[in-house]
Amino acid sequence: MADADRLRDFEELFLGQIEAKARGLTGRSGVADRVYFEPTREGPDAVRAELGRLRVYDRDAMDRVAGTRSIEMRFQRKLLGLIPRTVSLVRVRTLMPIEAMIRGEEPKPATRADVLVALAHYELIPTRLRPTGVILASPTGFTEEAQNLVESTNHLSLVLIGGRADGGWDINKPKRLKGTKWEKLFELETQPERLKRLLYHLDQAGVEVDSRGLSVSELSQRLGLERAETERLVRQACNVRPRLMTVSHNGETHLARSPLAEEGDSMSWWSRIRKLLGFKPTVAERVRDLSAQRVRIEQQRVEYDSKIDRLEADERGALEQGAAAKSTAEKKQVAGRLMRLRRELQRHRAQAQLLTRQIDVIGTHIHHLTLKEQGRRLELPTSEELTREAAEAEQIMTEISANAELAGSIEVTGETLGMADEEAAIFAEFDEIAEGAPAAKKQAEARDAAPPEQIIERAGEAISGRSAENPPRTDDRSRARPEAS
Repeated sequence: MADADRLRDFEELFLGQIEAKARGLTGRSGVADRVYFEPTREGPDAVRAELGRLRVYDRDAMDRVAGTRSIEMRFQRKLLGLIPRTVSLVRVRTLMPIEAMIRGEEPKPATRADVLVALAHYELIPTRLRPTGVILASPTGFTEEAQNLVESTNHLSLVLIGGRADGGWDINKPKRLKGTKWEKLFELETQPERLKRLLYHLDQAGVEVDSRGLSVSELSQRLGLERAETERLVRQACNVRPRLMTVSHNGETHLARSPLAEEGDSMSWWSRIRKLLGFKPTVAERVRDLSAQRVRIEQQRVEYDSKIDRLEADERGALEQGAAAKSTAEKKQVAGRLMRLRRELQRHRAQAQLLTRQIDVIGTHIHHLTLKEQGRRLELPTSEELTREAAEAEQIMTEISANAELAGSIEVTGETLGMADEEAAIFAEFDEIAEGAPAAKKQAEARDAAPPEQIIERAGEAISGRSAENPPRTDDRSRARPEAS
């Protein structure tokens, strides 16, 4: 049950965003005039059935797990402004890993069987009440087999929405919804949130971004977005972070990062005039050009590395095939192919080594230029300034110390001579009580530890002693009076 809170938060966030997007589809430019939300029973019934299958009969289990909420969205438009007509009926619910939550296991993506079981529930509803669209969400995503159901389900529009580890959404919707107004219902992520996710992935892949760069296709796959949307995000990222730059290589755009950011606007009119007039580029411009050159060389080395991997795999296969050959002819054939592979492999390794050395040279030059420029941009104080400021600081500290000592010696208090005598008398009283307390405590402990016989004997001795000191009175008043005759 460790992830139950996180899954419930996912459910609340998903349903809240769907309801907000559904309200945005109403109005003159929307798909309907109004939308009504009603809770449905398929969510609680599915969770209750799953708990019964797992033999969990705790009454509070339904409150602890997620997936108990499901809603129906009824989009209506009035005909001629008078008669309401239902435009679309959409059911929305989440598929939660109940078994994983109960057993404390790692949750897995929703499977094809989970989706089919959820859709089977709507087959039992009367025809007039059946939904025209079903939206299923899973915090752990969906398997590939489950995603294939989106296009194969024809009697209704099925949309599968999976949660991503980076906070985004994987949305699988049928092609017939693309280009329609219904697409706005599934825009659960704003543009700033997508840009934040892109910057998060760039920070996670910092080494790759600083060396070979990340292609737009690779970024699109990591973000789970279309290529056009990823290109827009890349342009926004370059505006937000000046060190980011795009490099084109073999028709593919790569996003890389320069060690230095251009001071001011790199595309200002003055920089363009300087470039047209042939002036020497600034250090930041040289670093960016060298970084772009390094990215291109890195991409070439990646291509050669992939070729080398394939040739090495072919070499290993040829060696195994030659070792298993039975005849001399077969061994000759394998040997000839192996010689060609090794020659080609040697050429590719030499080319990769050349590219590696070029990258080392460019990287060293970029490093030196970066150090020089950063040292120039940061104005440090001279030795004379440091000496002068240190002397002034020492003088101030000396004055403050002297003033603090003087203030401590002349501080005026409210204590008088009489108050000091009274306080000394109270202290003496405290000492007297403290000295007498141990003796009294020892006497009490000795008395408590003595046997009952000794206590009785001591009590008798005390009584007899008091009797000897104070003998009984024998005066006339103590004598008995004679009886009257």
